[in-house]
Amino acid sequence: MLSEAGYGYLPITEVNPTTLERFSCGKPRLDEFLATQALALHEARLGFTNVVFHQQFEGPVGYFTLANDAIKLNTSEKFDLGVDEHVELAAFPAVKIGRLAVHQDLQRTGVGAALMALLLGDILNTAGLSAARLIVVDADNDDAVLGFYKKLGFETSLWAEDMARNHTKKRVRPATIKMHRDVFKGL
Repeated sequence: MLSEAGYGYLPITEVNPTTLERFSCGKPRLDEFLATQALALHEARLGFTNVVFHQQFEGPVGYFTLANDAIKLNTSEKFDLGVDEHVELAAFPAVKIGRLAVHQDLQRTGVGAALMALLLGDILNTAGLSAARLIVVDADNDDAVLGFYKKLGFETSLWAEDMARNHTKKRVRPATIKMHRDVFKGL
């Protein structure tokens, strides 16, 4: 079924491997993941990959991989979510975006935001199957990637940032930044 904007997706198990090998987002590690690793993770139920198509584009426009996760929050983050102080959780249930990639010819055209809209719709529609208040991502520590997620309502995890700062001996720029978004944000 296509969305109003003409997007639709299939689980990786229903996509021809040759189609996957031709996909390129411009980041070799993401292209290689789709072509060589995603199917095995999908079949092992460790991360479900869906390949996104658009009615006016030949081949995949992108893909995303989702898994279950949990994230610790600091006190101010809990307050921002409006979580009752009597709710005691060691970590808050989340859906993790393990991978998200857009075809290199379609980057910066709104396709990434369209993929995120599909994701959010699915997360909200499966609320009866699995509880998850947050969407989390370990975003590449790249200004364009971080800007993309911030524009979509993601915030840097303050708890994760504190932990990284306390456990890093050298001032090394981390490869990824843990970010989260409340699924109700923007509704």
